[in-house]
Amino acid sequence: MFIAVLSDNPESRKSFCKMVGKETGSGDISFYTSNFQGTIRTLVEPSLYPDKLQPLLHSLSIADYAVLLVGQLTPQVGEIIVALDLLGKKEGLIVSEGELPLKGTVLEGYKRMDSPEDAKMEILSLSSSGSFDAPLFALTDSSFAVKSVGNVMLGALKSGKIKKRDKLLHLPSKLEAEVKSIQLNDADSAEVSAGGRFGICYKGELFDRGILVSPENSLAIGTSVSGEFSKSRFFKGELPQKIHAYSSLQFVEGSLSADSLELEREFAYREGERILIVDPGSRGLRICGVFVAGSRK
Repeated sequence: MFIAVLSDNPESRKSFCKMVGKETGSGDISFYTSNFQGTIRTLVEPSLYPDKLQPLLHSLSIADYAVLLVGQLTPQVGEIIVALDLLGKKEGLIVSEGELPLKGTVLEGYKRMDSPEDAKMEILSLSSSGSFDAPLFALTDSSFAVKSVGNVMLGALKSGKIKKRDKLLHLPSKLEAEVKSIQLNDADSAEVSAGGRFGICYKGELFDRGILVSPENSLAIGTSVSGEFSKSRFFKGELPQKIHAYSSLQFVEGSLSADSLELEREFAYREGERILIVDPGSRGLRICGVFVAGSRK
């Protein structure tokens, strides 16, 4: 399973991750792996947050569970709470000695821990939440060419399974990829199941961050999305004319009305998708609200 480790303090996040697992990848988001009693848990840490908002959102897209480490209430802690609530991340725990503004948010249901050590033991006791029989849905955070090997993608499998020779479709680019080999934890594997962090050598072009599905998927792709926008009660300013829409590692500029999202490039989504509406240049809260997608126009 995937666990987002969140805090306004980068050093607190890194210290907790290193206490739980071993670093297995770094960038604007970093990954740490723990293998405890035969269950692999992957910690996702938004390395460049709070300077940049995207790493926080990427971490939440990948995560099944959240750990929130709070020293004191700051605007950045408030921003994390807003993001968790708008995305409906109901599973998690909080390490904090103080009171937090959680009333009416999904975080009211989070467990409270007294120390990072207690939080470590709690997450090591979590069982897998993978949806093995659900349709294939994965998030790929990077792809690159390796000499004498070929093109390689790294990603997180949220539901379903991926096997050798499977044909995959990257969205929103619509590029196809055929799986040549799979690695899990630096070892060759015949398949990867939901909850696994994978490295896949594949036949096909390089692509940006995004979604991996089977070719017969039911996701919509378009630049115009109908639905309903709800402004966050914590966002006090006026919505800017230009916003960014965020979902599933996609971050696209556009404009917003009460029932329509108009984007500058194609965006992949499912009906009911919770798309965050963001103003990355705001000096205050950068998350304006959530747009729940209906059907493509």
